[in-house]
Amino acid sequence: MASSKRPLGVGGLASRILHLPAFLLAVFFMYWSVPLGMLLGHIRTLRFSGSRNDAYGWGRALQALFGIKLRQLPGPRLYKGGACIWLCNHRSWADFFVDVLTTQGDSQMLSRMAVALVFPMFMISVVIIRSVILFKRVAIRDKEGFNKMIDRMMARSPVNGLNVYPEGHRSTAEESLPLRRGMLHYAYSRQMPVQIIITAGKEAVISEKDMSAHFGQTLLVGYSEMLHPKDYETPEAFFEAIQKSWSAEWQRVYTFEWRQSLPFRVGEVDYAVHYNFSIKFWSVISQGLSFILFFAYLYATVRCTWWALSLFGSHRSTAAVMLVGWWAASLLDACQTVSPTPKQQAGGTPSPAADVTTNGVAGSGNRGSSVVSRGGSTAIRRGPSNDLASTDISPLT
Repeated sequence: MASSKRPLGVGGLASRILHLPAFLLAVFFMYWSVPLGMLLGHIRTLRFSGSRNDAYGWGRALQALFGIKLRQLPGPRLYKGGACIWLCNHRSWADFFVDVLTTQGDSQMLSRMAVALVFPMFMISVVIIRSVILFKRVAIRDKEGFNKMIDRMMARSPVNGLNVYPEGHRSTAEESLPLRRGMLHYAYSRQMPVQIIITAGKEAVISEKDMSAHFGQTLLVGYSEMLHPKDYETPEAFFEAIQKSWSAEWQRVYTFEWRQSLPFRVGEVDYAVHYNFSIKFWSVISQGLSFILFFAYLYATVRCTWWALSLFGSHRSTAAVMLVGWWAASLLDACQTVSPTPKQQAGGTPSPAADVTTNGVAGSGNRGSSVVSRGGSTAIRRGPSNDLASTDISPLT
């Protein structure tokens, strides 16, 4: 990454005040992304014949609204061979739609039900098209029952994959959080292949932690080679291979010279997702309702803004000019290119991934462990259990 790019997450109170309008606009885009996607022509609500992909159209709409450009590392490409689990890095709210783009709309999100309360307008739509699996983040006593629920949800979905965030929580740290094993056990028990997708720069698009957003950013995507459970005799060997691949891909993406990356062919996607009549019918209902509510919200916002300005009396024009100036300054600032948190090399050739060593892995009969990636090396942190637990599900949160 060129050193001239502004670092992310720098600034105090004045910076937060400056960033607030751009952040609110970004939240507006996400909250009302379904009607905006319909207006932009990416979500084809009224297309009843043939195939379509509303999830991918939703992701493309948000890509257009945020002005995101995607670049890809040379090497492996997105797996298109059927059912699989994609392990993605968990950086910010941008995970919602960026990882829909990186999987070309061919995956469901594993997400807490609380997310549906924060962003109901688009979550209702993705529930209807069966592109999300929602669950309550509580202690899961019937682990096999939970796994069977995942089986049912994947079987009834028109898409093939499942997006899992093995770090468990969003983090903008330079290092990966410990990988949790819940869904890795699921992948091994179902003999489902795994591919790792690391995307640099998602927190530059929107960061709820800093309450900031930026437009026109370029993100770098890296795909790992496929990992097939059938190639490993034990779950522990499979977990070690995943950790090694995760650490190597993290290092590869975050130390790669971006000028040597390749264009990400967003538009070149097969829209062969076949929704049945029930999905299409309820999509019209839900998306049509969100469309009506969107314009009602715009009308109410204009009326409320006009009323708020009227409180300034004879100074209403001055207040309006100051408000417009604040928003204009925020949006101009938000259009600057920023660098993602993990620092990139300033130039030269791509840095090879560091060797990964794993020590102290517990055997299948021992108590569990979680794996911490630090700068390409791996450390084992002991945990209470290797079984699927409420803290091990690794959803989109």
